[in-house]
Amino acid sequence: MKKLFVIFLILFIFCNISSSQFVLQYKFLEANSIRSIIWNTGVFDQDPRTTNTPGFEWPKGSSKFAVFTAGMCLSAKVNGFIRQAMASYKGEYYQGYCNDSIAITNSNFKIYKVNAGDNSSSNPDWANWGLMVPFGAPYYDVNNNGIYEPTIDLAGVRNAASTIFICMTDGFTGTHTVTEGFGGGTLPLYAEVHMTAWAYSQPSYTDMQFIKYVIINKSKKQWANTYFAIVSDPDLGDPNDDYIGCDTANHANLGYCYNGKNNDNEYGTAPPASGIIFLKGITNKSVTPNVNLGLTSFVFFINGALLPNCETSPGYSLEAHNYLKGMKRDSTPFMYPLVNPPTRTKFCYTGDPETNVNWVEIKGSIKNCGGDTTANTLQSTNPFGDRRFVMSSGADNFIFNVGDTQTVYLCQLIARGTSNLNSVTKLKQLAVTAKVFFNSGFTIGVNQISSVIPEKFGLFQNYPNPFNPSTNIKYQITHNEFVILKIFDITGREVESLVNENQSPGTYEISWNASNYPSGVYFYKLQAGDFVETKKMILLK
Repeated sequence: MKKLFVIFLILFIFCNISSSQFVLQYKFLEANSIRSIIWNTGVFDQDPRTTNTPGFEWPKGSSKFAVFTAGMCLSAKVNGFIRQAMASYKGEYYQGYCNDSIAITNSNFKIYKVNAGDNSSSNPDWANWGLMVPFGAPYYDVNNNGIYEPTIDLAGVRNAASTIFICMTDGFTGTHTVTEGFGGGTLPLYAEVHMTAWAYSQPSYTDMQFIKYVIINKSKKQWANTYFAIVSDPDLGDPNDDYIGCDTANHANLGYCYNGKNNDNEYGTAPPASGIIFLKGITNKSVTPNVNLGLTSFVFFINGALLPNCETSPGYSLEAHNYLKGMKRDSTPFMYPLVNPPTRTKFCYTGDPETNVNWVEIKGSIKNCGGDTTANTLQSTNPFGDRRFVMSSGADNFIFNVGDTQTVYLCQLIARGTSNLNSVTKLKQLAVTAKVFFNSGFTIGVNQISSVIPEKFGLFQNYPNPFNPSTNIKYQITHNEFVILKIFDITGREVESLVNENQSPGTYEISWNASNYPSGVYFYKLQAGDFVETKKMILLK
């Protein structure tokens, strides 16, 4: 079926669109250990260059892949009728913007990519970045004057090694097709979407990529019953031996895929686990006070034999809308099977695979269809069949008004442990790192919090202490010095170097994330010229 989708994509681009302007574009996000692909149709993690090819490669250069495709899907009702802007296998968006239900594009609109250190001579996208700044392209305002000045300011997300930006809209009716792959084929929503994808090269974040969506209703009518979702087909190596699950503990909002046999045909033994975390979902402004909805459902559909029809790929828009609402394609509820009688749920497989506690996929599920809520037979689940999952944020009472804006943050990530199940545990730990990083405002490196010249050198006690998993370290220097700040474990072994640079007088602060280290006593040592001081801190998990 995937092959048919890609073949139809080619026909779609060259035959189904009347305007010759509609041409598929893509760029690689490959600044760290992950190599993914972003399309101008809203799809990511799929490689359009060849038929039936995944596009989330890890480790980069290994020719091993963890995800076949993913994308952002919007579904809502306009005057009582479903309208959608979907992106799963082909995508219903195109580069451009929308104004009062009119879609517009020109040569300025395309996928832009900048890397740290680029300039006008090395990268035309860097030279033309300012064309997209009015449409949300990010930059670091060095002199803080609110104006993008390419010779002064830094294009892209601050401190990121690479940034991709595209302004796109579903407002072109020719991009909507019932064979998109997941619903679609409706009249446009006339959404304008500013998509930013970026990655860091720092060791703590080398196995994650971030995505930000700014969604604007540029139509003449409000959207009711609005749902935002990420639809993902996570083929972790061999696509037919995977399990899926979600982690909603501590507001993690993580959906993931892992190998079901601990011996994948591509990754071998102890294969990794991959996933997507909702760092911030949509906000329901239709209620008072406003509510950040976060992850409102995590459900699945499967391509394979001997499956109930209501758990297979949606054939048309209503069935896709049902999945986004957290139901099966025929609006039958998913059932939580570990109580008697089973209860309705919108979150599938929320247990812990490594400890086998609560509902994990190996324990099976209830294959009820046709609106049945009385079935209580738990049918075993084998790691056969191509799983896809739907992560949604939305509500029936959510009204998306004309001109309103929503902002969503995601992180896609991957981790490898000592076994297929331990990889899920490692992925959850990495998700915590991503969440902490997001909550810090994506702060990287040392921050000068005061330029007032202190009277003496000083290293302050970290806070909080004890800590889990992050702590802050503050110090001050009286004149220009080469500053070194390192972390050591109880044996005296260096575990991380936080600062290694020349610094001017002032007070500085830096965070240390110890998610990858065990509990215990650690020491941090500051050296600035002849000044040396060491303090103790405690990591308590």
